[in-house]
Amino acid sequence: MPSLTVREYNGTNGDFVGNISSLSFGRITSGTHSSVKVMDLSFIGVSSVSSVKLGLISSGGLPVNDDPQDIAVDGSASNGYFGIVHSLNFDPIISASPLTRHFAGLNTTGTSGDDKNVEVGTKDDVTSQFIYLDMEIVSSFLGSGTGLYKVFFNFT
Repeated sequence: MPSLTVREYNGTNGDFVGNISSLSFGRITSGTHSSVKVMDLSFIGVSSVSSVKLGLISSGGLPVNDDPQDIAVDGSASNGYFGIVHSLNFDPIISASPLTRHFAGLNTTGTSGDDKNVEVGTKDDVTSQFIYLDMEIVSSFLGSGTGLYKVFFNFT
C-alpha cells in the first residue's frame, strides 16, 4: 500500500526541517500574506509516481479565487489568495516574497481530475518537486481559517 511523507524545508536556505503531518502558517494579520512554506512529498511503497497534483479541498471560509486569471499548464492562476508554486530545485528567491501563482479555486469534486488542482511534477521517481505555499488574508476577514489540501498521484 503506497503512503507519503510530507517534508518541510527552511524557506531561506533549503535545509530540511522535518517530516510534518500538518502545516501551520501561524497568525496572519488581515490584509497581509503568510510566510511561504516549502515542502516536498516523498512516496513510499511505490516504484514510481506520476501526475502528482495538489488540490485545495477546503478554505475554512477564506476566499480562494472568484475570478481566476492567466491559467497556466499546471492549473495555477496568476491571481488568488492561496498561493502555490513548484520548482525542480530549491529556490530561495521564490520563498522570499509572496507567491505569484495561486490555486484557481477549490477542488469541489474531491477528485484528481478536478480542474482546480495544480500539477506539481516530480524530482525523481518517488519525490515531488519542491512545493511553495502561502496564504493572503483579505482585509475584511476576521477570525480563523484553515486550508485543507489533498494530494493526488498515479503510481506503479
